[in-house]
Amino acid sequence: MNSIELGLLGVDLEGKLSEKLILRMSSQKASPVSWLVWSDVTNEVIVSGELQDQSELSSLSRYAQGRPVTVLANSGDVRLIKHMSAIKPTRQVLKALPYMLEDELADDIEKLHFAIQDVGFDKELEQHFINIAVVNKVSLAGWVSLLADHDIRVNHILPEVLCIPLDEKPEHISLIEIANGYLIREGEWQGCFIEKDWLPLYAQQMSNKTINFYSPLPKEVIDAAEDEEKSITLIAEDPELPMLLLAQQAAKQKWNLLQGEFAPKKPVSKAWQTWRPVAILGGLLLVIQFVMMTAQWQQQKSRLASAQQELANTYQQAFPKEKLRINLLKRQLQSKVKAISGGGTTTSSFDYLSVMQQLSSVFKSFSAVKIENLRFDGKRNELRISAVAPSFQEFEKFRVAIVDLGLEVNPGAVNNDGSVVTGSLSIKESR
Repeated sequence: MNSIELGLLGVDLEGKLSEKLILRMSSQKASPVSWLVWSDVTNEVIVSGELQDQSELSSLSRYAQGRPVTVLANSGDVRLIKHMSAIKPTRQVLKALPYMLEDELADDIEKLHFAIQDVGFDKELEQHFINIAVVNKVSLAGWVSLLADHDIRVNHILPEVLCIPLDEKPEHISLIEIANGYLIREGEWQGCFIEKDWLPLYAQQMSNKTINFYSPLPKEVIDAAEDEEKSITLIAEDPELPMLLLAQQAAKQKWNLLQGEFAPKKPVSKAWQTWRPVAILGGLLLVIQFVMMTAQWQQQKSRLASAQQELANTYQQAFPKEKLRINLLKRQLQSKVKAISGGGTTTSSFDYLSVMQQLSSVFKSFSAVKIENLRFDGKRNELRISAVAPSFQEFEKFRVAIVDLGLEVNPGAVNNDGSVVTGSLSIKESR
């Protein structure tokens, strides 16, 4: 292959990497499949079309080669849920989430796939939220398997309704005509698909809304907007081809329905599959040889040097501005403890190190509570803590947890500064 051919190959690969194959699919195999190849660089449609049903997917195999593939899942197949909770979402809470939603779902949760898009805190409602997309496992696995059978490897699957532009104002909704109906986005994590015949009834039930529409509206909707009592405002956006509009917005979505057991696996080339056993065997032999060589020269002196270096690194991380003297490390550490303890001496069992050892479990349990300052008064046998918590309730739980250790806790001033609470605690040995 000469330099010209290599250059053309590079241009071709670069072009394909900037292009995406976008498909719109449903759990109904007989439903049409709209598709297009879209370029991120030129923001243009390279080629597009519509398949009569999913049995014709093989005709798209050539467009999938070298291009990322995104599937837009029909809105009727994916349910969007915004779960509100007074408790901050933890890993354990997220694992238990399907069982918490069991009463809201008609299907057996074992048959459903739960994909988490985002977690956060709603300041207006003063509650934590979790955005979840729920889809039937059979449908999701069916799309991936069916496309793989036609040599189409899926990279992303997204709910189609989230690929419509959204105005941040809560009274705004976005609408576009597609597949004998209208795709409607009603909020950041809310939307639906409505057949044409049902759109006028949908409009009749609306009030105090602004409709940003990308397709012509039926006369019944326009008539509903002219009803002053409903206070409906219509805003005509620049008209777009439905699949092009969805493709443009899909590129902005950073999450994926393919999570957990459905997470896409990196493809393995046939050449690597052939040479993989040889490579593994060669690597194993190298590891054995390295271990044998290491055992011959590894001596106690090198181990000691390694341990000293690790200790020195740990000290430098804790006190980066200080010069470390490895021979005086013990004395330096003792002076640090004495400084934190207020320079006093005590014969009581309640000293800085012992009380910190007691409190370590509480600090781990309340990771949301940030310790800003620690001060031990050796003369008064008292530890003073300044801390910041996300709420007064969390700060109070933190204080009670310390009391449960059998320590005497005297709270100081507590200030509520919007989304955080700042306070101090004086801790002494229980009398």
